[in-house]
Amino acid sequence: MFTKAIAAFTLVAFSATSLAAPASAPVTQSNPVVTITLIDATQHHWPITVPSTQTWTPTNVAESISHVHVENTGYVPCAFFGVDGTVIVSFPGDVKDLDVGPPQTIVGGICGPFRHE
Repeated sequence: MFTKAIAAFTLVAFSATSLAAPASAPVTQSNPVVTITLIDATQHHWPITVPSTQTWTPTNVAESISHVHVENTGYVPCAFFGVDGTVIVSFPGDVKDLDVGPPQTIVGGICGPFRHE
């Protein structure tokens, strides 16, 4: 009798585990991105997406930029650089419109935790 009870329990336990839903894949958080939209004097728009991986990202836009729209939904600060010395800084949570003066080409940017050494 005891042997039949163990066999029945083993069968039920095996059936329950084999019918259970498969384990889901672990959730990995992707690197957040920051979007900067470059805007020239004639209102042409060039959206640029920059990863928060401390990687230099060129804009590949040669036009003279008068305005930028920044959406920093990432968790890190960013800096974008113009050919005439303009530096546009964005902090986590920033959503803002900025004038670029004097208008100039924005050559690229970098987002990620900055270290002071």
